[in-house]
Amino acid sequence: MQNSSKKSEWFFQKHTISLIMLGLLAIIGFLLFSDFSSTPIIVSEKIDPYVLSTKGDTLIIRDTTIAVGENKQASILIGDRIQTNNSLATIFWPDGSLTRLGEKSSIRINAMQAKTANENIQINFSLESWKTWSNVVKYMFGDSYFHEQFNDDTALAAVRGTVFEINLDRKYIHTIDHAISVEDIGSHTGSTFVVAGWLLDTDTRNILLKNKIDELWNKANNDADVIYLNQRMEALKKQIFESKIGQKNYMNTFLQEIGLQKTKVSLDTLLTDNTAGWTQFANSMKEWNNSQHLMDIYQQFYGLHNTDKIVDTKMKLRDLVLKTAPADKKQTLLTDFARSTLYDSWNMTIIGSGNIEWLQKKLENYLQRGADKNLINSLKDANMQENIKQLDNTLENAKQTLIQTLSEKNLLEEAKKKMTIENVQKINNEADKIHESITNGLQKLIQ
Repeated sequence: MQNSSKKSEWFFQKHTISLIMLGLLAIIGFLLFSDFSSTPIIVSEKIDPYVLSTKGDTLIIRDTTIAVGENKQASILIGDRIQTNNSLATIFWPDGSLTRLGEKSSIRINAMQAKTANENIQINFSLESWKTWSNVVKYMFGDSYFHEQFNDDTALAAVRGTVFEINLDRKYIHTIDHAISVEDIGSHTGSTFVVAGWLLDTDTRNILLKNKIDELWNKANNDADVIYLNQRMEALKKQIFESKIGQKNYMNTFLQEIGLQKTKVSLDTLLTDNTAGWTQFANSMKEWNNSQHLMDIYQQFYGLHNTDKIVDTKMKLRDLVLKTAPADKKQTLLTDFARSTLYDSWNMTIIGSGNIEWLQKKLENYLQRGADKNLINSLKDANMQENIKQLDNTLENAKQTLIQTLSEKNLLEEAKKKMTIENVQKINNEADKIHESITNGLQKLIQ
């Protein structure tokens, strides 16, 4: 079977002209000066949640109003309203996930608790004005959830672990990584998936085109996320390689079980393709009461940026969690891991790395073992429909640009003289063929 990366190469070669037109619609990045980089030391344990004011003064409104100065932080409580005026702020939740507030933004905290940094995480807040950007770095399983309400608490965005933004000023919801589910709070019906890279109108729930995105805000947050996730990676290395002798540390146990030396200075040693070590580790962790220990390890890797080795490690850990999980938990885990594997395959396609066919085989394996096929198919369909809508808009823009260009150069009248009904029909037929060919190509790439 041909590797998906080769499929992608063939696809782009065949449709060079159309894709160039798409590229012409891309927006050039801006130079940014907003300071999002003032982040704290990352810790692996549950933290006491707080707000960090990264620019100007941020307000915490309780019984009284508390002003948090620039580069200062303050503890937050359930019921607090966090408000920015000409300022920027970042909320750090108990599990290490974060939410950034743009200028003139306001949120109200409805729920905020966690049994540990990895389990029973329950976060709910309402966006009252302007915009937020959230990076959920943990996999929300069991009773865990991360919810953001909006539109006067009539709608809710639910995530399992992803990066997304809600912008009430421009009226869109944008998923950067993985997918979110948007639903009406009153009826809990009409759930709509928004998969990575796409926008949904906050009022009509229609798919929007990417030209509505706040590019400055997106670039600032993407840059800040890189810094934050690099800090989390460094914290993971420190947790693995600098733990004290005798301290209860499952990451240290993990290293010992797969035969790696604690003195190694690079996390790459943890990610090595040590088949014998993984088998030994799996055999030692098969009793069901070790499942939570494995989940703790998996959670440390979950929110990191994907690379070949990171994805490989996550897939191995998913298999180990399934092997050791109690029977009544496996169905949910199979569906959630199938969902995450689908997201990983999309992500690796975008960055042009990884064995996509291997991920697709793992996805099929999860489905055969009982993962929810309807959910996975719904996610695939959502991704497909969004790609087709973007394609239709690109072709329409290209047509209008061509017509405008011909008109400006006084060539349109000359072209009309040579146009016959037969020629027009031929052009329409060729356009339909191009559209069908690209649509089929997109379907193959996301299957």
